[in-house]
Amino acid sequence: MSFPLFIAKRHLFNRHKIGYISFISIVSTIGLALGVAALILTISVLNGFENVIKEKLIGFDAHIRLRLFNGQIFKSSDKIADQLLQIPEVKELVPYVHSTVMIRNKAETDGVILEGIKETDIGKTLDIHRFLKEGSVSFQTRDGGNGIIIGRKLAAKLDAKLGDNVYLFVLEPSPQSRRRPKVGSFTITGIYESGIADYDDIFVYTSLGAAQDMMNLGDSFSGFQMILDNPYNAAAVTDTINTRLGYPYHAMSWLDLHANLFEWLRVQRFPIIIVFGLIAAVAIFNIVSSLMMIVIEKTKDIGILKSMGISNRQTGRIFLIEGTIIGIAGTFSGYLLAFMLSWLQNRFGIIALPEDVYFMNQLPIEPKLIYYLAVGFFAILSSILATIYPSHKAMKLAPTEAIRYE
Repeated sequence: MSFPLFIAKRHLFNRHKIGYISFISIVSTIGLALGVAALILTISVLNGFENVIKEKLIGFDAHIRLRLFNGQIFKSSDKIADQLLQIPEVKELVPYVHSTVMIRNKAETDGVILEGIKETDIGKTLDIHRFLKEGSVSFQTRDGGNGIIIGRKLAAKLDAKLGDNVYLFVLEPSPQSRRRPKVGSFTITGIYESGIADYDDIFVYTSLGAAQDMMNLGDSFSGFQMILDNPYNAAAVTDTINTRLGYPYHAMSWLDLHANLFEWLRVQRFPIIIVFGLIAAVAIFNIVSSLMMIVIEKTKDIGILKSMGISNRQTGRIFLIEGTIIGIAGTFSGYLLAFMLSWLQNRFGIIALPEDVYFMNQLPIEPKLIYYLAVGFFAILSSILATIYPSHKAMKLAPTEAIRYE
């Protein structure tokens, strides 16, 4: 064991009693541990929020939607479908109808988005079986009627339950039109709950044929839904489709459709990390004050050591080692605290969230090794840098001045 390390351990750890120096060293270590844990948990929570939202959006929506400008409809799919299927990343290609309608049950009425898709295709672009809470994925009743799947939030708003008949109204887009709205009767065959309130409240699903009949489209449809091998390549594939097809075709990825949400998450990330990073910064300043207290408390000891021949460099190394010990101990204690809190939250869901607001029912924490390594590196580096001023003050102490009044 080197001489500076021996002295540093004697300063920080007293085997016989917990002195003032040992106490403030423990406080500094605890402060750094809390700062490290807070910063890791903050980044992990932000990462958890983003990943859970992405997972739900990917599972509940197509990766890319192809539409036509100005509300035009597809009258022939063969040529376009062949071009889209030539793109290697495109795994599934499904035609669909998309329209706004009114839905009514008893005395309750609400506006919704009707999506028509073949019963055999809905599982390709929408993980409906995962979110289905009641009923089955069926767009036809036993007596041959049209079936419809609605969200649980919408069902509660309409006071509707499985098996109830609801009515859809297609209103004319022109206010001058005097034609009566087209009305269709549908039976609720399924109720889903995605955890995304905006979806559960507004999206309803029926068969492609029933939707085409409601909108008087014949064999035409609104566009294509596409599923990719890798949903995170959606932006690049979307650019490829728009470049190849050009006007009047317009492809939008799931990232484009929810750009505002992801921009909000991105904007929130930086200030939140800064705020919680200040906790770690306070802990670093505590280390500086702790080492300065050691210099003041141990002025006589430093003077005696210097009079015995210890060099300024060795004196500086003593406090460098002390800061490093506090930094390492605080960092690994913070690691342990962050890991324990993450495990408890993910295992037992201690902190619950209102699902209709946050898209999830509990606080998500998704830590990664890189978070631990990055935060730990900067914590230890800051602890070492915090020793510069106290070490400099100790090195400047003259032996005669240090022991004059002792």
